[in-house]
Amino acid sequence: MRLFSFFVLSLLFVSCSSAPKRVMLVTDNTNLAYSRLEEADASIVSGKYDRAYNQLSSAFNLALSVDNPALLCKITLSGIVLKISNPELDKAQDESEGAVEQNESFLSVSKEELLVLAKKLAGRSSEQKNLSNLCSVYDVRIQLENEKNLSDGRISSENMKAYLSSLEKAKPALSKEPFYLAYLYRTFGDVCMAGGKYSDAQIYYSEAAKIHTKERYLMEIGLDWYCVARAYSQGGNKKAAVDAILTALKYDRDAENTRGIASDYMAYSRILLKGNVTKEEKALSDELCAWSEKILKAGKF
Repeated sequence: MRLFSFFVLSLLFVSCSSAPKRVMLVTDNTNLAYSRLEEADASIVSGKYDRAYNQLSSAFNLALSVDNPALLCKITLSGIVLKISNPELDKAQDESEGAVEQNESFLSVSKEELLVLAKKLAGRSSEQKNLSNLCSVYDVRIQLENEKNLSDGRISSENMKAYLSSLEKAKPALSKEPFYLAYLYRTFGDVCMAGGKYSDAQIYYSEAAKIHTKERYLMEIGLDWYCVARAYSQGGNKKAAVDAILTALKYDRDAENTRGIASDYMAYSRILLKGNVTKEEKALSDELCAWSEKILKAGKF
């Protein structure tokens, strides 16, 4: 009897000690916020700005509810990209499904104020150093866009050097963040384009495309190749520009990015009109332009 009792107690002890441990970290809201952030980034690239506004606002509220300053910082930085992509978008349209009221969204302020907020959030995060360097990339982006708006898209050589220097300093901190490293390279390219350094811009855009392709950021790849095509075109390499825009078209089709596809066709149309233009190129250019318009109408843009 004693032996039986000992056996039973031993079984109970083993069953209790092998029970699964209680979870000490819950990430439900954090994971959902990250998902909304990725969706918003894709919406910005595809030109669905109202949707991106709502997705970012939702992501911010989710991250705020669990007090995650690192995630809040990244969401705020994407808000800057949204503001730059569509400066007129100060709030979600009232008729948009699930629209967020302006006074409920962190996006109701300017891109400069968003940067101030992002820097504060970076300072509160355990990833302060890396996030502060990331903020400096978006600081360059804001300065670049503001200068371009005041000077017909061009920047001074002095400012170009300053922007490139700031980006170079931030680069080491982003080496383990593929998405942001690719954005860094794209910003390098945009600075070079605005400074007339088209060959350098093409190289940077190509680096961004390599990272996005390796990491399978499908929605971003078409934009990278569109930028490559633009750099080749501005640099006078018509053939390479056509090859690049056809690559952009391939990836935008794969991503079902209506706005990207239409933009690719329009860019292709304009590239064909560069330099010495044949009758065949002129006819194809007109055809591509008309097709681009049809695609936009089909997508209700």
